[in-house]
Amino acid sequence: WGRAVLVPPAFEVRAGSPLPGTKAELLELWDRGDARPFYGALCPRCQAPTDHGRWKALPPSPRLRVAYEVPWRDPWEPFYVGPARGVPPFDERFLQYGFNRISQACELHVAGFRFLVLDGAFVVHRGFKEAGGFHHAREAELGRNRQLFRQFRAELRQRYPGSPRRC
Repeated sequence: WGRAVLVPPAFEVRAGSPLPGTKAELLELWDRGDARPFYGALCPRCQAPTDHGRWKALPPSPRLRVAYEVPWRDPWEPFYVGPARGVPPFDERFLQYGFNRISQACELHVAGFRFLVLDGAFVVHRGFKEAGGFHHAREAELGRNRQLFRQFRAELRQRYPGSPRRC
Protein backbone atom coordinates (compact mmCIF):
# COMPACT_ATOMS: atom_id res chain seq x y z
CA TRP A 1 0.00 0.00 0.00
CA GLY A 2 2.95 2.33 0.50
CA ARG A 3 3.46 2.68 -3.27
CA ALA A 4 -0.18 3.10 -4.23
CA VAL A 5 -2.62 5.98 -4.48
CA LEU A 6 -6.39 5.69 -4.27
CA VAL A 7 -8.34 7.32 -7.09
CA PRO A 8 -11.95 8.37 -6.53
CA PRO A 9 -13.60 8.85 -9.93
CA ALA A 10 -14.20 12.53 -10.70
CA PHE A 11 -17.44 13.95 -12.07
CA GLU A 12 -19.08 17.24 -13.01
CA VAL A 13 -22.66 17.93 -11.98
CA ARG A 14 -24.79 20.40 -13.91
CA ALA A 15 -25.22 23.70 -12.09
CA GLY A 16 -28.51 23.71 -10.21
CA SER A 17 -28.60 19.94 -9.82
CA PRO A 18 -28.35 18.50 -6.34
CA LEU A 19 -24.93 17.22 -5.35
CA PRO A 20 -25.07 13.44 -5.03
CA GLY A 21 -24.32 11.86 -1.68
CA THR A 22 -24.21 8.27 -2.89
CA LYS A 23 -23.13 6.40 -5.98
CA ALA A 24 -26.77 5.55 -6.71
CA GLU A 25 -27.68 9.26 -6.70
CA LEU A 26 -24.71 10.05 -8.94
CA LEU A 27 -25.65 7.30 -11.40
CA GLU A 28 -29.20 8.65 -11.55
CA LEU A 29 -27.87 12.12 -12.40
CA TRP A 30 -25.50 10.61 -14.97
CA ASP A 31 -28.31 8.67 -16.64
CA ARG A 32 -30.39 11.90 -16.86
CA GLY A 33 -27.49 13.85 -18.37
CA ASP A 34 -27.04 16.01 -15.26
CA ALA A 35 -23.63 14.50 -14.41
CA ARG A 36 -20.71 13.37 -16.51
CA PRO A 37 -17.07 12.38 -16.03
CA PHE A 38 -14.89 15.33 -15.09
CA TYR A 39 -13.62 17.22 -18.13
CA GLY A 40 -15.85 14.98 -20.25
CA ALA A 41 -16.45 17.73 -22.82
CA LEU A 42 -13.07 19.49 -22.72
CA CYS A 43 -10.48 16.77 -22.30
CA PRO A 44 -11.94 13.25 -22.18
CA ARG A 45 -8.41 11.77 -22.32
CA CYS A 46 -7.49 13.60 -19.09
CA GLN A 47 -9.74 11.29 -17.06
CA ALA A 48 -10.06 8.31 -19.43
CA PRO A 49 -7.78 5.88 -17.54
CA THR A 50 -10.19 5.99 -14.58
CA ASP A 51 -12.58 4.09 -16.88
CA HIS A 52 -15.84 5.63 -15.70
CA GLY A 53 -17.86 3.11 -17.72
CA ARG A 54 -16.24 0.22 -15.88
CA TRP A 55 -16.84 1.99 -12.56
CA LYS A 56 -20.49 2.60 -13.46
CA ALA A 57 -21.03 -1.10 -14.24
CA LEU A 58 -19.67 -2.37 -10.91
CA PRO A 59 -22.24 -4.17 -8.77
CA PRO A 60 -23.36 -2.22 -5.70
CA SER A 61 -21.07 -2.54 -2.72
CA PRO A 62 -22.11 -1.84 0.88
CA ARG A 63 -18.79 -0.17 1.67
CA LEU A 64 -15.78 1.62 0.29
CA ARG A 65 -13.38 -0.66 -1.57
CA VAL A 66 -10.65 -0.77 -4.17
CA ALA A 67 -12.43 -1.82 -7.33
CA TYR A 68 -9.57 -2.17 -9.83
CA GLU A 69 -6.08 -1.02 -10.73
CA VAL A 70 -5.36 1.06 -13.81
CA PRO A 71 -2.06 1.89 -15.50
CA TRP A 72 -1.05 5.52 -15.83
CA ARG A 73 -1.44 6.97 -19.33
CA ASP A 74 -0.62 10.44 -20.60
CA PRO A 75 -2.33 12.92 -20.07
CA TRP A 76 -4.17 11.47 -17.07
CA GLU A 77 -4.71 13.89 -14.20
CA PRO A 78 -6.51 11.94 -11.49
CA PHE A 79 -7.53 13.23 -8.13
CA TYR A 80 -6.10 10.86 -5.55
CA VAL A 81 -5.52 10.08 -1.89
CA GLY A 82 -1.98 9.00 -1.08
CA PRO A 83 0.10 7.92 1.88
CA ALA A 84 1.31 10.59 4.29
CA ARG A 85 4.93 9.80 3.42
CA GLY A 86 6.64 8.82 0.22
CA VAL A 87 4.51 10.66 -2.32
CA PRO A 88 6.69 13.00 -4.39
CA PRO A 89 5.93 16.61 -3.54
CA PHE A 90 3.89 18.71 -5.92
CA ASP A 91 6.09 20.79 -8.21
CA GLU A 92 5.09 24.33 -7.37
CA ARG A 93 6.50 25.70 -10.62
CA PHE A 94 3.20 24.70 -12.24
CA LEU A 95 1.29 27.86 -11.44
CA GLN A 96 -2.24 28.66 -12.49
CA TYR A 97 -3.72 26.51 -15.27
CA GLY A 98 -2.33 23.42 -16.96
CA PHE A 99 -0.16 20.40 -16.27
CA ASN A 100 -0.33 20.66 -12.49
CA ARG A 101 -2.14 17.38 -11.79
CA ILE A 102 -0.68 15.79 -14.93
CA SER A 103 2.86 16.43 -13.70
CA GLN A 104 2.05 15.04 -10.25
CA ALA A 105 0.51 11.86 -11.68
CA CYS A 106 3.36 11.50 -14.17
CA GLU A 107 5.91 11.60 -11.36
CA LEU A 108 3.93 9.12 -9.28
CA HIS A 109 4.02 6.77 -12.26
CA VAL A 110 7.76 7.18 -12.83
CA ALA A 111 8.38 6.74 -9.07
CA GLY A 112 6.67 3.33 -9.22
CA PHE A 113 3.25 4.07 -7.74
CA ARG A 114 0.14 2.06 -8.55
CA PHE A 115 -3.25 3.70 -9.23
CA LEU A 116 -6.20 2.00 -7.52
CA VAL A 117 -9.71 3.17 -8.40
CA LEU A 118 -12.16 3.29 -5.52
CA ASP A 119 -15.77 2.19 -5.56
CA GLY A 120 -18.08 3.77 -3.03
CA ALA A 121 -16.29 7.12 -3.29
CA PHE A 122 -16.16 9.87 -5.89
CA VAL A 123 -15.44 13.58 -6.17
CA VAL A 124 -17.75 16.11 -7.77
CA HIS A 125 -17.22 19.51 -9.37
CA ARG A 126 -20.28 21.76 -9.24
CA GLY A 127 -21.07 22.89 -12.79
CA PHE A 128 -20.07 21.55 -16.18
CA LYS A 129 -16.65 22.57 -17.48
CA GLU A 130 -17.29 24.15 -20.88
CA ALA A 131 -15.13 25.74 -23.55
CA GLY A 132 -15.01 29.48 -23.06
CA GLY A 133 -15.72 29.19 -19.35
CA PHE A 134 -12.16 29.98 -18.27
CA HIS A 135 -10.34 33.22 -17.50
CA HIS A 136 -8.71 35.16 -20.34
CA ALA A 137 -5.10 34.26 -19.41
CA ARG A 138 -5.72 30.50 -19.53
CA GLU A 139 -4.10 29.89 -22.92
CA ALA A 140 -0.92 31.79 -21.98
CA GLU A 141 -0.69 29.84 -18.70
CA LEU A 142 -1.24 26.57 -20.54
CA GLY A 143 1.51 27.39 -23.04
CA ARG A 144 3.99 28.30 -20.32
CA ASN A 145 3.20 25.17 -18.34
CA ARG A 146 3.41 22.98 -21.47
CA GLN A 147 7.00 24.15 -21.96
CA LEU A 148 7.73 23.59 -18.28
CA PHE A 149 6.29 20.07 -18.51
CA ARG A 150 8.77 19.16 -21.25
CA GLN A 151 11.60 20.26 -18.96
CA PHE A 152 9.96 18.46 -16.01
CA ARG A 153 9.92 15.14 -17.89
CA ALA A 154 13.64 15.45 -18.62
CA GLU A 155 14.25 16.14 -14.93
CA LEU A 156 12.33 12.98 -14.00
CA ARG A 157 14.74 10.88 -16.07
CA GLN A 158 17.56 12.30 -13.93
CA ARG A 159 15.65 12.01 -10.65
CA TYR A 160 14.65 8.36 -11.28
CA PRO A 161 17.51 6.96 -13.39
CA GLY A 162 16.66 3.34 -12.59
CA SER A 163 12.97 3.60 -13.41
CA PRO A 164 11.84 1.90 -16.61
CA ARG A 165 8.72 4.11 -16.57
CA ARG A 166 8.44 7.27 -18.63
CA CYS A 167 5.77 9.81 -19.34
